[in-house]
Amino acid sequence: MRIQSQIKAILASLALSLSVSAVTYADTPTVNVKEHFNQPDLQTALAGTPKHKQQADLSSLSVKTGEMLRTTDHIDFWFYDAWITLFGDRDYDGYFSGFSLEFDADTAYYQAPVYAIVYLGKNDYYEPFHVTSVFTLYGESSDDSVLLESDLVTGYPTGDYDILIELIDAATEQHVATIDAYTDADLSYQSLESADFDQPYTSEVVVEYHAGSWGIFGLLALAGLVVIRRIK
Repeated sequence: MRIQSQIKAILASLALSLSVSAVTYADTPTVNVKEHFNQPDLQTALAGTPKHKQQADLSSLSVKTGEMLRTTDHIDFWFYDAWITLFGDRDYDGYFSGFSLEFDADTAYYQAPVYAIVYLGKNDYYEPFHVTSVFTLYGESSDDSVLLESDLVTGYPTGDYDILIELIDAATEQHVATIDAYTDADLSYQSLESADFDQPYTSEVVVEYHAGSWGIFGLLALAGLVVIRRIK
């Protein structure tokens, strides 16, 4: 008996640890992002700037405050504007599991290679979810914008999120510009949730059949009595 109790305790603890691991994995933020780079029709676009190359490892980045990111802007780089469109609301609760984010950054230089780190956050705390490939800014051109189509897969509970974009000089790895909810209202209080929270509600209908207070066994017993009486 004691051995059986010990085995049951071990199995119970193993099941608990597996369930905790499953929950931890499900809560890990996962985002799928498609990148689209616009480029002006210039001969200089053929210069030897490396493109579509991952510049930084997302796993090496940490949560940051907006104050940390807003205090290091460079006078030779800035964001012109950012636009966002929400999509994907399967449960019709007004919170979306996907969004398209387009932004246009400019520079005082004729051209400059850069990349962007994109964050989602609340209460001025931001967690990075994507690092773009390297792209080129061409002065103040409006034809060099970047479009990111993001699908939140897991790890983002239903809520209102702010978006922050950090611009990095690819040549020097220096932070040069930031745009966020404080400088652009389009990036504030976006109603989002990941797909694991965007589940349509389905109601289950259970139909029960009753045979009165007798029930089926009572009816069988009554039928048996009738048969016995007929035999007699």
